Order: sequence, then C-alpha cells, then structure tokens
Amino acid sequence: MASKRADILAAAKASFLDTGYEGTSMESIAKTANVSIMTLYRHAESKDELFSAVISNACDPDDEAEQAEWAALLEKPLRDVLIWAGMTAQTRLTDPDTIALMRTVIAEATRFPGLAGMAHTSLVGNLEGMLAFTLGLKQETSALSAERRRELAVQFIDRLLGSHMLGLLMGLAGPSRREQQERSETAADGLISSLG
Repeated sequence: MASKRADILAAAKASFLDTGYEGTSMESIAKTANVSIMTLYRHAESKDELFSAVISNACDPDDEAEQAEWAALLEKPLRDVLIWAGMTAQTRLTDPDTIALMRTVIAEATRFPGLAGMAHTSLVGNLEGMLAFTLGLKQETSALSAERRRELAVQFIDRLLGSHMLGLLMGLAGPSRREQQERSETAADGLISSLG
C-alpha cells in the first residue's frame, strides 16, 4: 500500500511539474502511476487533495535513516535540534522540485484562487506543525501551551524564509550552505531568547 501511494505521489508530482495544475488530470496520474482510477481515488478524493499531498510530501522525512537521525537528535540540546530543523527546512524549500511546484502555484493562482492557500498550508504549515510537534518533545519547551509552541514555530520558519526565497522563485541562486547555517542559527537563537 505504501509503495502504491509512493508511485501515485511520484506520478502526480511529475504531472504537476510537466503540465501544471490545470493540465493535470486524475486519469493521467492514474495512467502514469499504473493504477486504476478507482485505486487513485482511494488514495486521494480530488486533484486538490493530491496536489496538497505532493507538496506536503516535500517536507516529510525522506527515509528511515533521516527519521532515525531526527529521533537521535531529540536527545541533544534544543539549539542543536533547532539548527538541524532549520537546515532541513531550507534544504526542502530550496529543492529544485519544490521551487518548481511553488512556481506552478504562482502561475496558476489566479485561475485557481484556493491553490495558493492550500499550497502554503501544505508546505509552510507542514513545516510549522512539525516544529511545533518537536518543541512538544523537548524538555525546555514541553510545558508551553500548544498555542505558544505553534507561535514559536511560526516565528522560527518566518526567520528562515527571507528574501532569498523570492530570489529562488525568480531563478536567482539560493543561499550557500554557510548562509543557510547562519540563518538556522539566527532562527534558533531567536526562538531560545523568546523563551526567557
């Protein structure tokens, strides 16, 4: 089942990148994924739901090794966890396929007004939710209310997404690894300082 879902998401991603949101049909995704249309609809009720899943998937841990790294990292100090989260988020957001998906959203947002909000929730909202969840697991922040952890996560992600994201969307070079590290450290220090 997981393998079939991965095939469907890969086919959907390829189709959205190749033909855009409007040009993609559930039938073409089913054909590319080599599944029946009924199987596809068991995994996603609509094209919107499938597009949201493709974007959310860009933020999820890729494999068991990354999930194990995340679990081991939780034993380290909060600042280390936050820096890792910042670097991981930036890596995901600056991935060429993620940038291409965001460009698809921008290109089609006027024809499909709900697309931008859905994409933002699926991409940025997913990152914020993962960080808020992580804050709930750390001793330094676990006693905070869920609302406060969410606020801190939103502020953290806001610090990571500077004007370089706009530049990337316009085809400019993204930040270097060193610049991403500095941005992650700044976001981590900002979150920690707001705890005191």
